[in-house]
Amino acid sequence: MKTRIAISSLLALALLVPAISVAEIPAGPPRVSPMARISQVVGVSEVEIVYSRPGVRDRKIWGELVPLDEVWRTGANEATTFTVSDDVKINGEPLAAGSYGLFTIPGETEWTVIFNKVADQWGAFRYDAAEDALRIQVKPRSAPFKERFQIAFSDVGADSTTVSLRWAEVEIPFDVQFDVDQAAIDRAREFVANAQPEDGRMVWNWANHFYQNDFNTEEALEWASGLAQAAPMYWTHALTARLKAKAGDKAGAMESARLAIERAATEGDQPGVTNDLETLKGELASWEGE
Repeated sequence: MKTRIAISSLLALALLVPAISVAEIPAGPPRVSPMARISQVVGVSEVEIVYSRPGVRDRKIWGELVPLDEVWRTGANEATTFTVSDDVKINGEPLAAGSYGLFTIPGETEWTVIFNKVADQWGAFRYDAAEDALRIQVKPRSAPFKERFQIAFSDVGADSTTVSLRWAEVEIPFDVQFDVDQAAIDRAREFVANAQPEDGRMVWNWANHFYQNDFNTEEALEWASGLAQAAPMYWTHALTARLKAKAGDKAGAMESARLAIERAATEGDQPGVTNDLETLKGELASWEGE
């Protein structure tokens, strides 16, 4: 079924900006181990970790303050929580989207990192291994001294990031990897299905993303064609032309390209149109010559 977006002017619409909220601060007096909240976006997905940061304070950490071979809350106060917006792979092992308690079992030569289905709990006092969603084994490595326990993101890539747990002179890293393409498709479908008249520009952005990255182009063509019908402008026709060409519909591509060129002559100067118009004319000539 064709998607129709009822908009009057594509380029006049602004992108919706999500509201920014302040992280919830625990009630009560200042804590010796302050709370921290970190997040990282990977593609269109997000990882968020909420934890408390104890200090070394001249104590022996591993094997004394934090016993070896026992479940640790991985911080202080409440259990550390690990939330992912989409399904992920942790060091190659699958973990479903959701919130988890992040526990660890420190060892001399190997640590166990645990993702427990009960995210909201105090410390590890009521930890239940039967609720574990995933366990992975990680080799600890030496690191520069860190007075306060720290969880950080590093090596952020197009589809993955590394989470590093660091305290005293020990670092525990593990990888978090998303299926970025599938997450993007899911987000786009949800957005288009609920699009309002003012959302036309973002619909165009999603269709253009799939064109530029050469996947999910059938749906992208459906969305771009709907926009071109509802808002016949240079950019909507030009994108439709390119997606039709990618789909092998050269006749349709030429028709849409000519409509785009006609619109460019009547719409007045728009950002980027002059340069793109010359590119589109070259593409049209190549399609006509095939």
